[in-house]
Amino acid sequence: MDLYVSLGPAGDMATLKSRIARLDDLGVRGAFVSDHLFVTVSRDRAAAYRPDDPFIVLATVAALSPRLGLGTLVANVGLLHPALILRHFAQLASLVGGERVLAGIGAGWNTEEFEALGMPMPPHAARLDRLEESCRLARALFDQGMASIDGDAVVARELPFSPRPPTPPRLMLGGGSDRLLDIAGKYADFLDLNGSSRRQRLRRVRPLRDDLARRAATTVNDLVVSATRVRSVAKEADRPSPRLSVTVNTVAIDGTADPATADCPYVLSGDAGRLREALAERAERIGLDAIIVPENTDLERLRRHVMR
Repeated sequence: MDLYVSLGPAGDMATLKSRIARLDDLGVRGAFVSDHLFVTVSRDRAAAYRPDDPFIVLATVAALSPRLGLGTLVANVGLLHPALILRHFAQLASLVGGERVLAGIGAGWNTEEFEALGMPMPPHAARLDRLEESCRLARALFDQGMASIDGDAVVARELPFSPRPPTPPRLMLGGGSDRLLDIAGKYADFLDLNGSSRRQRLRRVRPLRDDLARRAATTVNDLVVSATRVRSVAKEADRPSPRLSVTVNTVAIDGTADPATADCPYVLSGDAGRLREALAERAERIGLDAIIVPENTDLERLRRHVMR
């Protein structure tokens, strides 16, 4: 099973260089950066968390490491034409090789970001329509180097992939709704399995809280159901099944194992032996290929004692 890290704030160049060297030394497979203008944790937008530009950070990581994978988790195609986002991935792939680049795209969920740009956030179904058309565009550009799409949300007329790397990036999605799983099965190379939409509805008011509640309520068996659906759709579409990952929110090695979270795929808590067994079970039952953990996780112990 591969280990990926979700990077924290980049900070200054010297500090980032040291952090990336540490990830290389530990054999971490790759680094992800989120794509948000801001995320509020209260009603005070001035105190909002203000993430880094993902593509600038990933290009810097590429310059600091000859081997780390590079990905967004995930870039919002709801704010601009997806071709402008896919171009960033094309440039990264041209510089370092498409096998290292995970082109993570998503429909967008943060109402406040849309509102701050004077854009009403469309309903969930419309955002997923746009995401599916964005995936069709990405697949055509990645596979043929040209795309012509006349969709309701995305239009491209004889659009060349520019620049065109020898090896294209891998298309990545993240989510847990049935519609998202179907889109991933038809188009994606990599899927990060989020909480099951059957567990908690994601509303427009405080969606971050709803997402955390959804993930806390999701079980390993829920993700078995999700993975089975994705593989079935991929088979019907005559495509390889996407590689599957889970972003683990909490990793507590030698922490007290909480029976309430024992079957939650987004929590790893307990002694190293128990965590090894939990990961082996999830790899077997879900077909899990990778986990993504926060950078502030005790990576040394996770790598050396759990994922040996």
